[in-house]
Amino acid sequence: MVQTEVRDGSEADLRVRLARAEAALAEEIRKSETLARVTEAVASSVDVDTCVRAVTDGAREIIGAAYGAFFHNVVGEDGESYSLSRLSGAPAEAFSNFPTPRKTEVFAPTFEGLGVVRSDDITLDPRYGRNAPWRGMPEGHLPVRSYMAIPVIGRRGAVLGGLFFGHPEPGRFSARDEALLVGVGAQVAVTLESIQVNAAALEELDQRRRAEERLKFALDSGRMGSWDLDVATRAYEASDLCKANYGRRPDQTFTFADLVATIHPDDRPRIMAAIEGAIRDGADYDVEYRVVLPSGDLRWLHARGRAAQTADDGGARRLAGVSLDITERKRAEERQKLLVNELNHRVKNSLATVQSIAAQTLRSVTSPAFFREAFESRLIALSQTHDLLTRESWEGASLREVFDAELHAMAGEDRVTFDYSSDLRLNPKAAVALGMGIHELATNAVKYGAFSVPDGRVSVAWTLEPDLLRLSWTERDGPPVTPPDHRGFGARLLERGLAAELSGAVELTYDAAGLVCHMALPLRALEP
Repeated sequence: MVQTEVRDGSEADLRVRLARAEAALAEEIRKSETLARVTEAVASSVDVDTCVRAVTDGAREIIGAAYGAFFHNVVGEDGESYSLSRLSGAPAEAFSNFPTPRKTEVFAPTFEGLGVVRSDDITLDPRYGRNAPWRGMPEGHLPVRSYMAIPVIGRRGAVLGGLFFGHPEPGRFSARDEALLVGVGAQVAVTLESIQVNAAALEELDQRRRAEERLKFALDSGRMGSWDLDVATRAYEASDLCKANYGRRPDQTFTFADLVATIHPDDRPRIMAAIEGAIRDGADYDVEYRVVLPSGDLRWLHARGRAAQTADDGGARRLAGVSLDITERKRAEERQKLLVNELNHRVKNSLATVQSIAAQTLRSVTSPAFFREAFESRLIALSQTHDLLTRESWEGASLREVFDAELHAMAGEDRVTFDYSSDLRLNPKAAVALGMGIHELATNAVKYGAFSVPDGRVSVAWTLEPDLLRLSWTERDGPPVTPPDHRGFGARLLERGLAAELSGAVELTYDAAGLVCHMALPLRALEP
């Protein structure tokens, strides 16, 4: 009887212990499966929020905590504030009325990375309650008796934050739970650092991309192409705009050999010497040279570059820079040079003309007063023609414009009639010579001819033959005309000076009805 009772008691005890073992095994399996799931979720996280949410919710599930939280170790101005990143097991409002944790005696070991804090009843811990102005948890705080905090420490020892867990009942967290969460905390630290590194790398790549876009925009706006030469292999990389400077399409291959072949043969030795000098001495590469495009067009380029990246032997590893098409600038410089030379020539001619006018006027007048009047009048005529040419950038003027400029101040439009089928463009030299001749005719008409009386008229007519301009000036209804006793300056300028200047013939006829001037001038001496 006694043996039966003992045996029945032993079997009952065994069944209890077996049930407990089975429950413990099931709990361990649950924790292991949850740990595996959490570990995978943390490892696959691509951003901080996802990682923190996965570890806070998962770790709370593993150890059966009522609440879980993750605080980032972001120190404020006071040096003690930390940022709540995730709250699990309670609404966010549960902490909304409380300030962020400070480095109290309970929290300090976690945020300083000194180790794990695990307590069966935190309210009995000697470090509890030393957080003035409070003495423990403030009113309205979530009830916490069981407490565990895991510092999350990076590979270089920096404390990234902390995992905090609580339960209103005491004695809920075991040493096994602590060991599991220490491992989880280590994995979270690795993941967070990887995310930060990746984010920093992506940010750097984005900054580089934006910098490259700004550089490309600046180069394109300035019509500058970029290029890069590998010194050792002579591999040459050129941007689309750089290829265009050498007459190539973006999809065409353009090697260093192609570049050298494109340079004008007369410039090639100088450019190759400049390239080698920049590579050898590490000097700036700054040259202007001509290139012959595949189409045969000749262009001017300005290339600038600098040697960079020192090779193992101490020399340059690459030469990089930009190229700019300066053809229009070179053409402008050439035009400017021609204009300066032309200006010098015209100034000399103008001075010679003035000297000739002064000498001829002086010989044709009898007193200084008459000389001044005649000389000033002829200088004004010269300046009027110069003004007309200046408005036309000294590229020439039309025959009608020259007549209008000289006759404007001497006769009304109703006193001169014109008869011509087409106007004629004059070169600067012909415009000045004809302007002076027309001025002499008009001045003579004002003093002695048709313009000296109210009813006098002048008709101007010209025709264009294949190689000749025939022009006539005919005065009518003026005073009777008689041939002069001697040829004055005006007559000599017309019959000798104008004729000689333009390689033509000028004839003055002193008809009683009015002066007639016939000109026969070759077009080759008149047209631009």
